[in-house]
Amino acid sequence: MDRGLSSHQRSLRGSAAARAALHKASGLTARVLVVDHLGSARSPLAGVLRGAGYDVVLVGSGPAALAALEQEGADVLLTDLYMPEMTGWDLTRVVRARGIAGTRGRPLCVGLYSAVLSGVSRALLARAQVDFAITKPGDPETILEAVERALAWAEVA
Repeated sequence: MDRGLSSHQRSLRGSAAARAALHKASGLTARVLVVDHLGSARSPLAGVLRGAGYDVVLVGSGPAALAALEQEGADVLLTDLYMPEMTGWDLTRVVRARGIAGTRGRPLCVGLYSAVLSGVSRALLARAQVDFAITKPGDPETILEAVERALAWAEVA
């Protein structure tokens, strides 16, 4: 039953199941668009998010993310910071300049997901209009808390 799950995903099984039940009961499944040029980074993150009941869309580049936002929309954009075609900073800048909203008309939540966040301050995140940042690969509980907190803030914004 646990085959294919990482130790992090197995350890989160109880709380993820509870979250999934809450999301399903509310009837408001949030869509998370995960952007990373490395499939090996996208897949585990998608497993954590899907396990918590989120609708997850995976893409491998900034331009693909913009196309997915245009075609399908999202409530959370979770992007790698350093990608070859378009960085997470550039993607965020374009998303904010275009005024892209979430699927329910609320502000689109933007999070950065990177192994290298050492030089990233809260002030820099605020100037870039990034809602949260998570260190890659990241603890599943931390990832879910950040996504949930950003969605909660978007509802009151």
